[in-house]
Order: sequence, then structure tokens, then C-alpha cells
Amino acid sequence: MTAAPTLDLGDLDPTGDRPDEQGRVDNITDWCLDQFRSHYQDHTITKDHIWAYIYGVMHAPDWRTKYANDLRKGLPRIPYADDFCAFARAGQELIDLHVGYETCEPHPDVRVLVDGREADPDHDNLDTYRLHRPMRWARTRGEDGKLIDDLSVLLVNDRCRIEGIPLEAHGYVVNGKTPLGWAIDRLRITQDKTSGITRDPNKWHAWSDRPYNLIEHLCRLITVSAQTVRIVDELPPSLLPDNPNPSG
Repeated sequence: MTAAPTLDLGDLDPTGDRPDEQGRVDNITDWCLDQFRSHYQDHTITKDHIWAYIYGVMHAPDWRTKYANDLRKGLPRIPYADDFCAFARAGQELIDLHVGYETCEPHPDVRVLVDGREADPDHDNLDTYRLHRPMRWARTRGEDGKLIDDLSVLLVNDRCRIEGIPLEAHGYVVNGKTPLGWAIDRLRITQDKTSGITRDPNKWHAWSDRPYNLIEHLCRLITVSAQTVRIVDELPPSLLPDNPNPSG
């Protein structure tokens, strides 16, 4: 499996547009469009194609490795990859996946179990799917007999668990953690020591009336992570020896 993406794309608008007083303005300039069309000798390339291409390149393992230090200081340049179409297609697929993560299908390989049986959200008690204490990984014994985390099983609470989490779901890393890792870290009941205010995800609008929405949310994160790794693993090299790149 390819090394995990570690790039924070939080400042990158996946639509390729930025608003101004007149409405929406392309982040891709006319100059940039001309540069790409000229380099690839293809006047059918659009600004949307370039934006998707950039998003794809910024997930390429060789690009992330070469510019790892630069990414901590600023924005490195985007190369002219040998296969523009491959990165544009992959980038658009990644954009659709990352922007639409709330509506993607839960991962087909995972199973939601309650007390060892298949979950029945239409009939189970609502409390069955609520958070009671921090989520955690199941434990299993490694080859040396020591207990280790079983990353294929997420314990939501004492009764509900998600099983069959694929290895690929742990290969997509954003700011040092996988999406599931962030969920485990942030989706927990906490109380501010100074104000005494309790932060309870169970009361959030998204799943207060239907707690199973939380379970579906977690299963969608698995889909996004696994699909991202699949797309990234299929990318061709983005950098070539003495590869030229746009200068601005």
C-alpha cells in the first residue's frame, strides 16, 4: 500500500473558485490556462480540468515526498506530469469523494453488530448507538502474544461495534491522523473544566434524533479513506527527471 497522504488540504477550495464582490472567480488564471494548453498542446483543457489535475497531483506520493519540507513553509510548484488526463480524472474523483463524503455509501465490507447480531436501527433502542465513553479499537493478541489494537474492529460503545474495517481505511492520513482516528479523538463527551459546559456529540442535530446516523457517518469515513487510498495507489508518477513546471 502506498504511503499515506499527510497533506492538509483545508485551505484548498475543491470547487476551484473563490468569491469576490462580483460573484465566483476562478482560482485558475487565464495565464495558467494558457500555460497548460500550450504545454500539453491541447486546447480542450479547461480551468476545471486544471483544478482537478492539481488536486490529483497534490495527492501523488512522489510529489508529497519531494515537497514534504516545502509544504511546511508554503506552497510548492505543481509539475507538468507526463499524463495530464490521468491526474485530472483522479483529481476529480477525489474531489467528488471528499466534498461528497456525507452522502457516499457506507463501505460495503463493514458490518455493524449489536450484542453480536446484525444491527437493526429501525427497531433497536436509540441508546444502542449513542456514545457513552470514548470509542476505541478492539484488542487482539499479536504474534508475540502481546495485546495490540485490532484496527478491523471499532467499538462504538459496550454493545455496538463496527467490524470488517479494511486495512486501506488506515492508509489515508490528514494532519497526522486517519479520518477514523479524528472521529475517535473528537467524537466524545467532554466537559470544559473552567466553564463546566458539556460537549456531547449525542446531542448534535445530525444524529440526536437518529443516533444510527453516527454509525453511518463512521462507515462513510471508512469508504472515503479506502477509496482515497485506492485512487492514490493507481496514480502514475507526477515527477519526471528535469520535469518543467509552471512558474506561477
